[in-house]
Amino acid sequence: MIGSQVRVAIRHSAWLLAVVVGVTVLTGTGLQAEVPGTATLTGAVTASQPFQAAQVYIRNLDQGIVYMVYTNGGRFRAVALFPGNYEISASTKHLESDVQTFAVEAGGTAEVSLTMRALEAAAPPLVIPSGRTAMESGAAGPFEYASYDELYPPGPGREVAEQVCMVCHGENFFPTRPGTERQWMSRIDHMVGSTLGEEDPTAYGQGLLSFRASMFRFGRQDRDDLLAYVVKNFGPDSKPRRVRIERQTPIDEAALGQAMYIEYYLPIDGPEEGNNDPQWARDRVSRYGQDPRFDADGNVWLVDRGIPHRLVKLDPRTGEQKEWLYPDPRNGNHEILIDPTGMIWLPEHRGRTGDKEKRLLGFNPKTEEFEYQIPMDPDDVVRNPTKFMQSLAMDSKGNIYVGWIMGGALSKWDRATGEVSVFRIPTPHAVPYGVVADRNDNIWIALWSGGKIVKFDTSNNSWTEFTAPTYPAHTRRLNVDADNNIWWGIYSAGKRPGKLVKLDQATGKMTEWTIPQQNAEPYDVAADPEGNIWAADVGQRTDGEYGASLWRFDPSSEKFTFYPKPQRHADSPKIQVTSEGAVWYSPRGSREAPAFGVLYPDMDKIDSLAAYYTYGPPGYPFEVPARTSDGGQ
Repeated sequence: MIGSQVRVAIRHSAWLLAVVVGVTVLTGTGLQAEVPGTATLTGAVTASQPFQAAQVYIRNLDQGIVYMVYTNGGRFRAVALFPGNYEISASTKHLESDVQTFAVEAGGTAEVSLTMRALEAAAPPLVIPSGRTAMESGAAGPFEYASYDELYPPGPGREVAEQVCMVCHGENFFPTRPGTERQWMSRIDHMVGSTLGEEDPTAYGQGLLSFRASMFRFGRQDRDDLLAYVVKNFGPDSKPRRVRIERQTPIDEAALGQAMYIEYYLPIDGPEEGNNDPQWARDRVSRYGQDPRFDADGNVWLVDRGIPHRLVKLDPRTGEQKEWLYPDPRNGNHEILIDPTGMIWLPEHRGRTGDKEKRLLGFNPKTEEFEYQIPMDPDDVVRNPTKFMQSLAMDSKGNIYVGWIMGGALSKWDRATGEVSVFRIPTPHAVPYGVVADRNDNIWIALWSGGKIVKFDTSNNSWTEFTAPTYPAHTRRLNVDADNNIWWGIYSAGKRPGKLVKLDQATGKMTEWTIPQQNAEPYDVAADPEGNIWAADVGQRTDGEYGASLWRFDPSSEKFTFYPKPQRHADSPKIQVTSEGAVWYSPRGSREAPAFGVLYPDMDKIDSLAAYYTYGPPGYPFEVPARTSDGGQ
């Protein structure tokens, strides 16, 4: 919870509740909720100092659901509230209100007034349900903050750090991890791959900076300059620090006043259950979500990457959740694909068993059974004991393609024959981090190892490589729009800003736009039905005014609009967009508050809480022919 919580007992009488906490509850009169059976809330927020777009948190105490809206001119509203008992509070980075309670009935409305005061501490913690604590991803705090130039003074090693290390690690890796010369040497040796002559790699970044690699500028003199620089500036006597955010995220208060977030929290495991079960407790991996996807019935499915691994289904119309254990709950999973038949496909990731055989799992929601467990490298084409898959795509024939993030290859499962083929990616040290199909059945792959993208032509099994103007770069995902253009994001690297990139397949032209946010980290991108491009960005989660965001880019106006998220420090790797333009995600970076999350950019358009793709699963912005379970049309 935010701030000192003055709690008032919830009364059974709506009239008495209004008298006690100053909340007016109107049932059956006034504005009606857009979604049948739900309620509406309006209110005002005041403070002793100016503010804009305060975040108002509305917590359903009965169902573990949090709504979040923004103020516009001091006013706020929320729709589609499930009937029940609520807590409400408002905050900015520097202000917070006390907590009030209220209740609503189906079809009812409520009015609340909140007053914010100055925070005594620097910033509020993460906003999460009662009884849970927050955890920021990355190196542990607390941190001191300094300007970029204070943390990175001039010197031969600074240019190496910016052009090589920050491309992937960002600007905060070095100052948050002070170390001795031996520790820094060990970190650099890992990237150089000093031990790979005697042992197989265990991590996909290991050996990326071998001295003959061409992706990065990194010769032996660069190594020596970098080592001397980091030992001098981030040695064992340094305090853990981070770069101070000096250019805050631009905010459009009018746009935010129309928007609403909802987060449906995964249940906390009870004693001897889930990750508290003795057979999994030794792993000490709490629940955390990764990749939401929609089925044809409006439900949302999610990968739970805690131990044990679970597949979770949410009905957003009721908040009801159901979950299933994987065949091997320690073997990992990173992503979901739901095909037009309703089958759910899950490629096994590293988990806690990196050297174990990795399979493509097929879960049938009708039988509630894992009906497929397909080994995806049966001939051991990927020549490394530790290998694991990540993202996947489906072509128009129903074939499944899966990238080996640890292995530099692409596997294809042929639906008609059941055969598996493995194709090595010809780019040196390829680390596929994102796989998507276009409308011509080409498979596009983002390469984490340098920022290139590659196209796999499924008609002749050939490869084509593309390099953006900003290179080397760090990109994790890519996607296709309704016009068959390919889009992806590039992380910022020190003073080099983050980018959004478009490849026009018709002309071959590549265009970049600068993301107007310091330390931008656009993880995933996706097009909405109106042609806007959305991304999940966690670049300002620590010291920003609003923290992690979803943002929208309008190609016609070239305008970026940022929507700060409820959990300000939590990254959200994968996003999915509904036919109505709602954006679903999971706040992965706050592992003690795992959830399904959704942003409605315009709450006035909500007429159902169900989630549908425009053309149905698998969710491409173009139609994929429906298929029967045996692969026929």
